[in-house]
Amino acid sequence: MTASDYVPKYPNLMLASKGASTDAVRVSTPLPTSDESAYWSLMINRNAAANLLEQLSRWSAASPLHDKKQLRQICPQARRGTYAYLHCLYAGLGEAEIDKMAVSLGHPIPPKLFDFYIATNGARLFEGQVSVGGLVIDFSRNPAKAVPICIEQHNLIFSAMHPDWHNQGYFRIGGVSFLRQDQMICGPNDQIAILHEQTGRPLRRYVDIFDCLESFAREMAQFWTAEGDFIGDWETIDHLLLGTGGMVQ
Repeated sequence: MTASDYVPKYPNLMLASKGASTDAVRVSTPLPTSDESAYWSLMINRNAAANLLEQLSRWSAASPLHDKKQLRQICPQARRGTYAYLHCLYAGLGEAEIDKMAVSLGHPIPPKLFDFYIATNGARLFEGQVSVGGLVIDFSRNPAKAVPICIEQHNLIFSAMHPDWHNQGYFRIGGVSFLRQDQMICGPNDQIAILHEQTGRPLRRYVDIFDCLESFAREMAQFWTAEGDFIGDWETIDHLLLGTGGMVQ
């Protein structure tokens, strides 16, 4: 099922203006009940991935980011090494691979996170200050071969250290900040929480993975030019990442 299956049937559909929240999408003609849920699920998920890619395209120098079958290394950081990039998106996973991930984690992958892994098998953003782990299919120590941080390894430790969260259906999907390495976790309802590495206390909460990464991208964008030059202050970034920006709890 694709968007084209629906749009010709309902020519009066009007999407909200670009940049608006997907919650604000409007229609001028109601959809039949049988199609409504499927249509909104399709369009909201599609827009969520597209919105994130649009934010990251600021640093892509016009290189396409929408080919989910390809590794996308965005904005080389020559000062940090031959294989350093500001952002990295990996080739997306197939449904069978995501199901395999779910089995290894012992938790189902909720819908929005599932869509994220279809688009990219994890992510490293802003020189790795914000990262999402993925399924490591072919492990390599060769720095020229980019692989995501192993989500399975994340959760061997997380389930042992945080059984209370684990038993509620949460699993670790990534991390925030090199300084303290706070944990990014996902719940069965797609909600994302950022846990203080030392206390385990939730610092931020987000509706889903797209909401989380878009929020960090908006906050962090001010510290790098479109060419990838760092113009920020690491003390300010650490202050932001460690719980003083976004939706602090």
